[in-house]
Amino acid sequence: MDQHLPLYHIFYTAAKCGNISRASRELYISQPAISKAIGKLEDSLGLSLFTRSSRGVQLTAEGEILYQHTRDAFEALERGEQELR
Repeated sequence: MDQHLPLYHIFYTAAKCGNISRASRELYISQPAISKAIGKLEDSLGLSLFTRSSRGVQLTAEGEILYQHTRDAFEALERGEQELR
């Protein structure tokens, strides 16, 4: 899990943006690096998280489940940081 945390963050951002290009700009990471990270996460989980098209990316049913969990986790981390401030 620890080694996958950056991959989950990239996945979360791409899902939130709905587009690899927008995620790339938001994360300051190249588009190929984002695609590679998502592919690595998909390989480690053994399933597809996105369907890809010229219009962007759309979550698969499995991707939607994972997105809900990563969204909750990253929002909880953000709330924790805000509370500490």
